[in-house]
Amino acid sequence: MPPLAAAVGLLCGPAGAADEIHWTFTGPAAVTVDWRGTPEENALRYGTEPGNLAGLAVAAPPTPLPFSSAGPFWEARIGGLLEDTVYFYSIGNGPEHRFRTPPLRGGSGFVVFAEGDMGDAVTYPRMGLLQDLIGAEHPDFILAVGDLTYGNEHGQDAVDRHFNDVMAWSRDAAYMPAWGNHEWEDPEHDDPRNYKGRFDLPNPRTSPDAPAAGCCGEDWYWFDYGNVRFIAYPEPSSSGASWTEWATQARMLMTDAEADPDVDFIVTFGHRPAYSSGHHVGSSTLRDIMDDLGARYGKYVLNIAGHSHDYERTSPQNGIVHITVGTGGTGVGGDDAACRWTTCPPPSWSAWRAVRTGALRLAFSTAPDGKARIDGAFVCGPASLRDDVTCTAGQSLDTFSIEHGHTPQSAIGRIFRDLMFRIFGITANGRRAANRP
Repeated sequence: MPPLAAAVGLLCGPAGAADEIHWTFTGPAAVTVDWRGTPEENALRYGTEPGNLAGLAVAAPPTPLPFSSAGPFWEARIGGLLEDTVYFYSIGNGPEHRFRTPPLRGGSGFVVFAEGDMGDAVTYPRMGLLQDLIGAEHPDFILAVGDLTYGNEHGQDAVDRHFNDVMAWSRDAAYMPAWGNHEWEDPEHDDPRNYKGRFDLPNPRTSPDAPAAGCCGEDWYWFDYGNVRFIAYPEPSSSGASWTEWATQARMLMTDAEADPDVDFIVTFGHRPAYSSGHHVGSSTLRDIMDDLGARYGKYVLNIAGHSHDYERTSPQNGIVHITVGTGGTGVGGDDAACRWTTCPPPSWSAWRAVRTGALRLAFSTAPDGKARIDGAFVCGPASLRDDVTCTAGQSLDTFSIEHGHTPQSAIGRIFRDLMFRIFGITANGRRAANRP
């Protein structure tokens, strides 16, 4: 259909038929909107004033094409926008919503939520309640740290339901995902096409040995948002090469960020935790990589993960606070018959932990004296019988702050550390590395 005909079809389309609407920012002046709609709903109108949507973006089927339903699925890439600007948009005759381009480089004053292990509200009713709670906070974007839909366990309808449930916030706040094991490990029932096909990610990267379905690209990515460099990390590959390759590229990105006066913080996010005392313990391989990066880069202060269905925050490990927030709705606790957190002592590095549905709230700000800071809190979701803390939905627990960066090891210190690792397998924390004698 020619663009003009598409525009006519758009205006004549059925009211509000489009669903699964979400968007990502792909650069300082570009966003991409994805949705499922009728063949006539293959474009969106947008503008900087509500009710005055003069811009038109014609969509195309995404690549790879999601298969959770017949669709049609649409993706509209919008460039040439104004930076740090709110835009209003509408698909078909649906209601107006908004997207905002990233703040100017070096800017702050924005709020991010993070959650993982989410599912859908039919299978997991607490998931829907938590998404409503997040939407009411009006965050700028959400980091979803893997295991998004559990479509491999609950069927393809669960995939579509998930992307409708998150519309509690995803029409107005950017949806920035990382992939988890449930997105790829069971290709007979679900695979990455359902996810890579639904997102256009900034600065996408390819991992070695990535699953064939949906190959190749968008295994991880990175972006700058105001005064923060966010770097996703991938799922582990069968050969172990994905994390090794990621570490090499992450060093380059972090070296660049260290030299950039507009970047105050480096934050990584992905599915598997490096530090976790929950049902899924931390990966020693990932821990060694992040310990090394923290020792090298003073601006690297925060890592966010999921996988273990609990909330846990560490004290700084080589300058990095690690947070597990696999509490997005699919049930909490895991197999804890041997050791409840209420009775088992935490590891020395564990600063605060809880079994409770909820999400991580991060507020990035700059004080009048010019010092940048991150104020975080675990925001309680709905209660369950497995909880080991008592709170009301929306209440903030475990409030904490991260200010500035930390002092990386000196070059001599890094040389000594590397030498100890090569000879004795001793990591930056004085621990023997995995697979070392």
